[in-house]
Amino acid sequence: MNGESGILTEELNSDTQLLNMLNTFVSSQSCVLLLGPLFGVDQNNQKIHDTLRNFLTTPPRSLSLDEEFDNLYISTLTDGSQNSNLIYEIDNFYLNVKPSDIYQKILDIGFRAIITYTSDLLLEKANTKNEYDFRYFSAKGSQLNGETTQLNNVSKKPIIYNIFGSINDLNSLILDYDSLYDFLINILKADQEVPLQLKNILGSARAFLFLGFDLRKWYIPLIIRKFNQFILNGSRTRAAVSAFACLDDTPNIPSDSFTESLNKYPLLFKPFKKMGSVELIDALANLPRKRNVAGSSGPEPLNELEITFFQKWEYDLKSMSVEEGLDNFFRAYRDLNYSGPFNKEFILLGMQFNDLMLKRHAGMMTQEDFSVNCNNLVDSVFRWIEKILSP
Repeated sequence: MNGESGILTEELNSDTQLLNMLNTFVSSQSCVLLLGPLFGVDQNNQKIHDTLRNFLTTPPRSLSLDEEFDNLYISTLTDGSQNSNLIYEIDNFYLNVKPSDIYQKILDIGFRAIITYTSDLLLEKANTKNEYDFRYFSAKGSQLNGETTQLNNVSKKPIIYNIFGSINDLNSLILDYDSLYDFLINILKADQEVPLQLKNILGSARAFLFLGFDLRKWYIPLIIRKFNQFILNGSRTRAAVSAFACLDDTPNIPSDSFTESLNKYPLLFKPFKKMGSVELIDALANLPRKRNVAGSSGPEPLNELEITFFQKWEYDLKSMSVEEGLDNFFRAYRDLNYSGPFNKEFILLGMQFNDLMLKRHAGMMTQEDFSVNCNNLVDSVFRWIEKILSP
C-alpha cells in the first residue's frame, strides 16, 4: 500500500512540475493548444461527440455511420442519399447543445493559437470579446487564400482554427468517404491553404498542448509529422519543442515508454501522469501568468534564502562535472520555488537540459555534441545568476 501511495505522490508531483512548465510557455505567448476529436464537453461534462453520434444513429433518425472516425460522422451510404439529412441533423444538434464553461476558460488562458479537430463553432461562439481570429480548413478551397490576403497585413491576434471545416460552410464538411479522402490528401500537403498568421505562430511556438486525443490512433504520427514541417520551416533554431499531453482519452496505455515512441524531433512528448484534460484546463486557468505591465514598480527584491541559493550555486557549479552540476542545480532550483526575475529563463534552460539527456539516451546525439551543448547551458546559467545577483 505504501508503495502505491508513493508512486501516486510521485506522479502528482510530476504533473505539478509539468503544469508550471506549461504555464511558463503560455505566459510567454509561445504555446499552441490542440483540441482533439474527443475533447468537446457539454454543460454536464458529457462528451459531445458521443452524444451527437447517439443522436444521429438512434430512432427516429437512425442514420448509418462509420464508427471508426471519432467526431467525424461519415455516412456508410456511398450514393450520398443521406448526406442532406446528416447535415440537417448535425446543424440541429448544435443549435440546441449547451457547451461547458471550459471553452470560456480556454479562451481566457491566452494560448497563442487553438487548433480544433472539429467542425463545430462552440469555441468561436465563446469568443464574444473578439480577441481571437477564426479560420477553418477546407479541402475545396472555399476560403480566401491566406498567403495572398494577409501577406502585407498579418493579424497579430491569436487564432482559432478548425481542421474539420465549419458547420456554417457545407462545402468544408466531411460527410462521406469521398470528402474524407479529399480531406486527407489535401491536409497532408497543405501549405498555401493554411493562413500565414497561423504558420508564423506554429513556426515560433515553443510548446504544444494535446488534449482530447487517443494517442494510439493511426493518424497521430501524421499529425506529428505535419506540425514538425511547420516547426522546422519557421525562422527558428532547431531547438526541441515540448509536446504536453493528457492521456485521459488514450485508454489502456501499454507502458510508460509509450509516449516516447511518438517523439519525432523536434517535437518531444511530456505526458501528464494523472491529470485529465478538463482538470488541466481548470488548473491552468487558476494559475497566475506574469506579464510585463507598463508603469509597474519593478520586480520584488531577492530574499535572503534566494540570495544564498544563487551565491552557493555560482560557486558549486565550478567544482562539479558539467552533467552532474546541471542535474543537481535544476533539481535544487525546482525545490526553491523561485518566481522572480529570469525565472522563465531558468525553466527553459532546465527543459533544454532534459531534452539533451533524452536525445543522448535515445542515441540521437553524440557524447561530444552533448558535452558541447551542456557547457553552453552552464555558461547561460552563470550569466543569469550574475544578472540576478548584480545590484
